[in-house]
Amino acid sequence: MSLCNQCGACCRVLTLAESPEQIHAMALLTGVLGIPSDSVFAAKHWHPLTRAAALERNPFYTGRLPADAHLYSCDQLGADGRCMAYEERPLVCRGYPWYDGGPRDMELADPDCGYFHDVVMEFVIRRPEM
Repeated sequence: MSLCNQCGACCRVLTLAESPEQIHAMALLTGVLGIPSDSVFAAKHWHPLTRAAALERNPFYTGRLPADAHLYSCDQLGADGRCMAYEERPLVCRGYPWYDGGPRDMELADPDCGYFHDVVMEFVIRRPEM
């Protein structure tokens, strides 16, 4: 069940394990080989953010990320908080926040994120021993 409240908070600050240089290298490689890859979209549309800029865009989320996180903005996020490339968005966006797995202990992008319901269901109702 999708409980996304379409606030756009998860898209104001994006984080990946890869640096901008690694994203561009992977995009080049997968592009040459013709392999579908989130890196191609990320290299084209995601732009590095300083921690200060990320804190301005989403202080709740950014303040809870590791200090060495690679932070990005996406030029496809509309002023209304909606994705302007919804049909072609990468898997990292399509799968947020659980990526076809069950809810887990992770930082959600907003204190009012609709997916918090999943966390409550998983950790309070389905697994009360936790």
